[in-house]
Amino acid sequence: MLRKNVSISDAHLKLLEPLLKKHQGNLSAAMRDIIDFTGFVTENMGSLETAKDLLKEKNHFSEQIRNRIFGVTIPLTMFKWMLSNRKSILPPLSEASQLFSTHCDVNIYDINSLNKIINEELSILNWPVTVSINSGEGQISLQITGMDPEINHFNAMLISLFLANNRTPQKISRLMVYPSSISVQLSAASSFEEAMQSIYTHFSDSSENKIPVQNDLILVKAQ
Repeated sequence: MLRKNVSISDAHLKLLEPLLKKHQGNLSAAMRDIIDFTGFVTENMGSLETAKDLLKEKNHFSEQIRNRIFGVTIPLTMFKWMLSNRKSILPPLSEASQLFSTHCDVNIYDINSLNKIINEELSILNWPVTVSINSGEGQISLQITGMDPEINHFNAMLISLFLANNRTPQKISRLMVYPSSISVQLSAASSFEEAMQSIYTHFSDSSENKIPVQNDLILVKAQ
């Protein structure tokens, strides 16, 4: 057995307190635990530095998850509208324009760019939704997915307003509501007014436009 004198500062002794308590003050037993754990980490992770880096990444990811669940950002004018004027069916067009203000002239048929633009803007606000966009046969389809149906619904309205206000206005041709997602199909409108009318029609609370079916699915009649 090798015996060595080891100098330990008060700060490091404080860090050792849980192990010393475990071993009833036996410093040698505490040191053996530390050496065993160091060997285990080195064998499985390559080095202590690698283990530290992975732990930092995990903590960062956990913080992101906490922020995504508990912390969101709402633009000031949108917040004022929510507080003072929630009687209207739709948020003001200006709110959708503000949200995507730097991308008003985007080519909405460039699906990759549109996917990136919308998801990046919503990610900045930390809104707990994911948007998937596809196109085919002259139509654009949106899938807004998240755990809160009301947040999904609100995002679907904002994105639809944004696409209606594009240089190539899009009207809603079909809207499907699921418990954790909303699917929206859009096609080219003859005018901005036609695009806006489709949004009012599909997002109105009128029960005559809704057809309940099995598995909590609601289909909204295409106009």
